[in-house]
Amino acid sequence: MSTVEEILNAGKNLPQQQRAEIKRRLEDMPDQRDAGAAQVAETGKAGDLDQRIQRALYEAGLISEIKPRVKRPRKRPPPIKIRGKPLSETIIEDRR
Repeated sequence: MSTVEEILNAGKNLPQQQRAEIKRRLEDMPDQRDAGAAQVAETGKAGDLDQRIQRALYEAGLISEIKPRVKRPRKRPPPIKIRGKPLSETIIEDRR
């Protein structure tokens, strides 16, 4: 069993609050390649494309730091109320 697996198995037995603290500390941990610059861990999600590009540029020496991803709140506007039948039905009828 690898060390990573041992750590993960030990973390499964911890209370939720302690797991959250471990997660926070891991996210705050600087990358070994650049202890001075702000590093963001890659998670492999599509939204992290910018971070992967920045990491590649940093490793190539083209930029001096990796800027953290900007988290924008996702606010959904309220639905617009219309009179009559639902808009989805109108669209379906128009397609026929």
